Amino acid sequence: MNKIIKLRHIALIITVVIIAIGMAVGTICHFVSNGFFNYGDEFASYKSVTVTTSVPEDVSGNAAKSIAQDALSSLGAYEVSFSQGTGHTPNTVIYKFYTSVSDESLSSAVGALEQAFDEQGLEDATAVFNVNTSVPEGLHQLNFFAIALASAVVFQAIYFAIRYKIGMALSSLGTQLAAVGVYASLLAITRCPVGLEAIAFAALTVVITMICNGVLFDKIKKSYKDEANAKVENLALITESAQATWKTGAIICVAAIIAIVVFGIFAVIASPSAATLAPFAASIISVLAAAYASEVFAPATYSLINAMDRRVK
Repeated sequence: MNKIIKLRHIALIITVVIIAIGMAVGTICHFVSNGFFNYGDEFASYKSVTVTTSVPEDVSGNAAKSIAQDALSSLGAYEVSFSQGTGHTPNTVIYKFYTSVSDESLSSAVGALEQAFDEQGLEDATAVFNVNTSVPEGLHQLNFFAIALASAVVFQAIYFAIRYKIGMALSSLGTQLAAVGVYASLLAITRCPVGLEAIAFAALTVVITMICNGVLFDKIKKSYKDEANAKVENLALITESAQATWKTGAIICVAAIIAIVVFGIFAVIASPSAATLAPFAASIISVLAAAYASEVFAPATYSLINAMDRRVK
C-alpha cells in the first residue's frame, strides 16, 4: 500500500489508459460492429430479413432455409434462427445483421428472394426487411439510471464534504467516476453483453466503492484527530489508514464475488447454457472495477489532493 501511495501518479495514469483504451475499442466497434458496447437483446440494434413459407407448400421448411441461405449467407449474418411451422403458422427463417450492413444490399437480397419464390412456385412465401432500433429505447432507460446514479454519487460527495473534508469529497467523487469509467471501459474492451443486468452491476460498482470510501475516510479522519499522531505527517497517516482498511475492502469484494458465484450456480442449474453465464461476466468486472477504484485509486488520489492542499497553504 505504501508503494501505491508513493506511485500515486502511476495509479492515475493506469486509470486514464484503461479508460482511453475502452473508449478507443468502443468507438471502433461502434463503426464496424453493432455498437460501442456489445448490446444484449434489450438494447440491440440490428437489421433483419425474415423469410416465411407456408406449410402446405413447404412441409419441412427446407425450401425456406435453402432459398434464404443462397440469398443471404454472403452478407455476414451474425445470427440465424429457424422455426418450423404448423398448420396455422408458417415456416420462418430470420437472418440478423449488424447495422453496418447497407440497406441497399439487404433490399437487393429481398428482391432475389422474391424472384426465387416465383421460380419455385411458392406463392405464399414472403421476405421482409426490417430495421430494429432498440438502442434509442434502451438509452431512455439508461438515461434515467445514469441520473439516479449521478445523484447518489453527488450526494455522497456533499455528505463527505460536510462530515470529513473537501479534499475527501473530491477524492470520493473522482474515485466514483474512475470506478464507473473503468467498469464501462472493461465492458467495451471485453465485449461482454450489455443488457439490463449490466445496469444493475454498475450500481453494484458504485455501492461497493461508496462503502469502501466511507471506511477509508472515516479511518483517516480518526487518525487526524488522534493526539498521538500530532507530529506524524499526513502522508504517513493516509498510508496507515489505507493499510488498516484494506482487509475490510477486500472482504466486501470477496463477499460480493461469492454471492455472484452462488447466484451463477443456481442460474446454471435452472438453465444450463453458456448464454446464462454471459451476464455474470459483467458482475465480475463490476467488482474488479470497484476493488481497483476503492483500494488503489482512492488512497492514491486523496494523498495527491492532500499534498496539493498543503502546498497551497
